[in-house]
Amino acid sequence: MARRLLDTSVLVAYWRHRRPPRINDATAEDAGRWAEELIEQHNSRAIATPVSIEFLAGTRSGHELRLARSYLDRFEEIDQGRITPDDWRQARHMAERIPPHGKPRQMGDCLIRAIAKRLNHEIVTLDQGLRRLKP
Repeated sequence: MARRLLDTSVLVAYWRHRRPPRINDATAEDAGRWAEELIEQHNSRAIATPVSIEFLAGTRSGHELRLARSYLDRFEEIDQGRITPDDWRQARHMAERIPPHGKPRQMGDCLIRAIAKRLNHEIVTLDQGLRRLKP
């Protein structure tokens, strides 16, 4: 079985699906439970540091930030915060490849793809741009 790295789009989609209409009605325990459900669903707790940063960058309040931290605490940053010079080279190479559709590439996506490649993980994503991004 291939090892899977969960992309930000997967974490965000599940977060939005599980969170109550009023985020203040959720607790840190709720957020941790949502993460465990997602981990079980995909049989993986692997994420990359850029995934954590992208997820945290989407928070809109102190309470939501606390919930996001509880959610992310259940996952494992497989790169352990270490982005190598080769990861940056690979990401740059991907960014320089102009796809046939001509759409821009995202730096985070390029870096996530490079990290996943280095650590031999396939990426589980809902992001069409990341799916099309070739290493």
